[in-house]
Amino acid sequence: MKIVRLFLVIALFVFACFGSVLPAQSPPQNPALGLVAKSVGGHIGNAAVTDGSSVYSGDSLSTAENGSLLVRAGALYLELRASSAAHIYRTPYGAIVELDRGTVIFSTPGTQENLVVVASDVRVTPALLISNLGRVTIDDPCNVTVYMERGQANVQVGSESRIVAEGKAYRVRAENEVSYRQYVSPDVDDYHSYHEHRPCAPVEMLSGHGPVVAGQSRFLIVTGTLVGGATGIAIWKALESPDRP
Repeated sequence: MKIVRLFLVIALFVFACFGSVLPAQSPPQNPALGLVAKSVGGHIGNAAVTDGSSVYSGDSLSTAENGSLLVRAGALYLELRASSAAHIYRTPYGAIVELDRGTVIFSTPGTQENLVVVASDVRVTPALLISNLGRVTIDDPCNVTVYMERGQANVQVGSESRIVAEGKAYRVRAENEVSYRQYVSPDVDDYHSYHEHRPCAPVEMLSGHGPVVAGQSRFLIVTGTLVGGATGIAIWKALESPDRP
């Protein structure tokens, strides 16, 4: 027993002498999720950003009036158009974007890597293994427009879902208007406990048509004239440029 006690005393003495000088282990670093490929009036949080700035999971992205912000995350691209705001989060499959207002354009490479967009309570999931280029716009808290210029995406609201094919656009009526208390990834298990829901009024058709009765689809196909011009110009230039980051 005396030998054991002596060993413990010596061990404690050595630790006291040398343990304090051992280098402290650095806390795990949060690697960048992506980078800013192009910024015109773009912000991360309250700070203006320049081309090449790092983007981290949980960052708040926004653009000024007439501004734009192009972000690259691996082979994924997203572009916030003017007067838009979103949060971006890392996921096992790539990234998820929670659109707060305005318009986001997304591009996926046609692999298992994906970029999902959540707007109000509408979830847009581009198809895997095909190249996708699409646009999601919050028209107002209860109406979201989804347009696929290339590829296709599954759009879900409540228990209803619809495949938006290439060249098609849908006006989607949300079930609830969302008011955030705290921003977290839409993929967390208790996501809905971080915001308030206010039921949207009954679904209505576009101007000139009567209301849709209960039980009818929340998806209304939109004509090309209402969709607008070509989308994803900044993304297209980034993908085509030999000097892309």
